[in-house]
Amino acid sequence: MPDPQYSTRRVLGVDDFAIRRGQTQYAPAAPYEREVRTEGPVTVVSLHDSSGEVAARGTIAVVGADAIADRIETDAAHRRRGLGRAMMSALAEAAVAQGARTGLLIASEEGQRLYSCLGWRHEADVLIARGPVVPSNR
Repeated sequence: MPDPQYSTRRVLGVDDFAIRRGQTQYAPAAPYEREVRTEGPVTVVSLHDSSGEVAARGTIAVVGADAIADRIETDAAHRRRGLGRAMMSALAEAAVAQGARTGLLIASEEGQRLYSCLGWRHEADVLIARGPVVPSNR
């Protein structure tokens, strides 16, 4: 059996969401439109292009005063257009509306640059291990 693959990511946190400190909220520029769906503590934000295709998406879940952001991504064809900033703004806005005061996310190296510009700071490193897929014999 092959050895698992490892990658190191950073855990980022912020004491208080930027929009609570009065910083600007960012909306996606035209032609992009924002869709926000909340079910219980989980909010999913999608940014759609003019054809209705998803250009970016992200999820945030709130537990008490804490929010955990996950699966934040921008399609390669739509990068460098401010969608990451608009996504994080929408996720933070949704989390604050549900009572969150602090946030947590695990960031790729690429994402760390954006998040640090938005006020997120390094809290810890995390090691992610991926083992080989074992076929099921069911």
